[in-house]
Amino acid sequence: MGKILIVAEKPAAGSDIAKVVGAKEKHQGYLEGDEYVVTWAIGHLIGLKHPSEHDEKYKKWHLQNLPLSFDLSDSLKVLPDTSYQYKVIKNLIHRNDIDMLINAGDAGREGYLIQEWIYRMAGCTLPKKVLWASSLTTAGIKNAMNHLKDSDLPEFQGILREAEARAEGDYILGFNYSPLLTITRAYKQTLSYGRCQTPLLNLVAVRDEEIRNFRSMPYWDIQITYSKGFKGMLVDENGKNKHFRNKAEAESIIKSCKGQGLVTLYQNQAKKEKPPLLYNLAKLQQDMGKKYSFSPDKTLTIAQSLYEKHKILSYPRTDSQHLSMDVYDEIAEHLKCCRFGAFTELIDKIELESIKADKSYFNDLKVTDHHALIPTIHTDMDQAYGCLNEDEKRVFDAVVLSLIAIFYPEYCYDATKILVDMEGNHFMSQGTTIRQLGYRALFANQANHNKPKASEMQILPTVQEGSVLSVDSSEIIPKKTEPPKKYNDETIVKIMEKYNIGTSATRAEIIKKLQNPKRQFLIRQEGKYSITELGKEYIKIVPPELKAPELTQKFEEDLQKVNKGTLEKEEFLGSLLEDIQTNMDKFIANPIPDEQKIGYAAMKEREAAAQLGKCPKCGAEIVSGQYGAYCTGKCGMNVGRAMGAVLTDAQAKSMLEGKKTFVKGLKGKKGAYDAYLIPEGIEEFSYTKDGKEIRGFQYKVRLEFPQKKKQ
Repeated sequence: MGKILIVAEKPAAGSDIAKVVGAKEKHQGYLEGDEYVVTWAIGHLIGLKHPSEHDEKYKKWHLQNLPLSFDLSDSLKVLPDTSYQYKVIKNLIHRNDIDMLINAGDAGREGYLIQEWIYRMAGCTLPKKVLWASSLTTAGIKNAMNHLKDSDLPEFQGILREAEARAEGDYILGFNYSPLLTITRAYKQTLSYGRCQTPLLNLVAVRDEEIRNFRSMPYWDIQITYSKGFKGMLVDENGKNKHFRNKAEAESIIKSCKGQGLVTLYQNQAKKEKPPLLYNLAKLQQDMGKKYSFSPDKTLTIAQSLYEKHKILSYPRTDSQHLSMDVYDEIAEHLKCCRFGAFTELIDKIELESIKADKSYFNDLKVTDHHALIPTIHTDMDQAYGCLNEDEKRVFDAVVLSLIAIFYPEYCYDATKILVDMEGNHFMSQGTTIRQLGYRALFANQANHNKPKASEMQILPTVQEGSVLSVDSSEIIPKKTEPPKKYNDETIVKIMEKYNIGTSATRAEIIKKLQNPKRQFLIRQEGKYSITELGKEYIKIVPPELKAPELTQKFEEDLQKVNKGTLEKEEFLGSLLEDIQTNMDKFIANPIPDEQKIGYAAMKEREAAAQLGKCPKCGAEIVSGQYGAYCTGKCGMNVGRAMGAVLTDAQAKSMLEGKKTFVKGLKGKKGAYDAYLIPEGIEEFSYTKDGKEIRGFQYKVRLEFPQKKKQ
């Protein structure tokens, strides 16, 4: 019997798997043992060709070439930067002693696609199995090796269809809308369209516009204090605080809020609150952003390090907040591994031998590609934890506490409500009495952790409906309307989740790309996101149908249909091309003048700044270029150099204005020197270079040397 080839997604994962399967012999790009050969990709080894790689005519963007699309069978290419590792994998696939292949890529849509495209490009005909490990610990890999899956299962075929539809769909949108927007809506500037980036940018733009246009308005609430010591707020028929835009109206009502009121409702309900669901990546990013102002990218980077480097966290790029029943069988071991330091006392309160599989947390039907984030089974978790930096500990602590919490008692409390009628005005009092702190004891010292509002924390007395309450005092509370809040590290992930913008694996990268310094559309300051001037220009010229968040929402919904087989991939891609053609027709039918295009104002500003003056020989414009000042006419006037020195824009402008100009680094027979140049007209010059005579005109100058300071 031959050997089994295992292909991991990254070198680190390959190394971890090799240790488990006994592949210790090192080779260039792979490890080998008696039974297994372990190699790895380096992320994407195969990609889609650029349009110009299909045909040279696509090198320049022209409307007549749009919309464009290419068949997938003719579009795959080996990425040049990592082609060396592709060759390693291809050679191993075709080795005579390899009988089977195990796909050990990242367990998800993108990871599965990376692997399958490698096999397809390499012409792989080996039988395949799939290894999906939830952690890179020895136990996690062994468990996955013992539960290999068949690659021809419907779930994997669906994932592949979805992944390819996503890749081809984004390709079609990007390589059609980027040139379309550039040609019709940009002025001497290249625009890049992103299916996820543009709707997200639009959401930030809309929020920023709401904040800019917001005008704070004063309003007044009415509060009374009863003789029994608790307070009540004037409410409307829906039980909401009643606001007064007119202070005089509030003052007229408060005059009647004296004496006594009739209790029309007394409600005391015993309530229970279960521990929250476990973390998926999005919830972890939101929480870390809220508590520590971590950007989504920072949280992902830390989580990835805890998974890959330290091996104490399960696979981080997960959308699920539930655990599968096979994890339930070993969950006590996960907890025992965390029994050190401050966690010891907390875990000791759990009866590990009698843990129940609560369906609120253990539910196979609600686990997607990966289960929720939990600590791994690690033989020396205490030591690994000691190697973490402060931020890594914060992320890991949050995950451990969330797991501990689901085995703690519920938070139990009484929610009390009293409604009092006073001369036709209704006052509401709400109170909370804690009966059992339960799981909340774990988070007692954490700020803003599901704390009730201050107005609901008062303890209310027991009263009878129909009884009378005496009022001690009443007051008008001045308030003012607050503007919407800027999106921050917590809420930007939340809004992306709401509109299905990106996935757990891609959201951080989407936000990061919008902050690219070379074309910065978003800026992050103190954990809050704002649109830049360039971003405003861009989003203004993008039509509504290309920036609506619903666009991405529908895209992802259609991908799920492709996965399930209820929508053909060709039909999905065809509908995208139809939409592109429709929008093309709109763009062409409704052209906009240059001055309204993105980049026009900035380009004109740069052009104006680059104009240094008139050429003293021919009168043409002198402008600043990449290699210094030059004449735009045909006279050959040398305006960017003088006496062997390259002039700055300021020096060239000064010389053109006939001013005495100080220049450093002038060259003479005795070396470099500094002097003032005084323009006295122009003179012709000529010299021979490579057998050719070069003629032109240059400044005629007089030198004036700066006086040396007396010692």
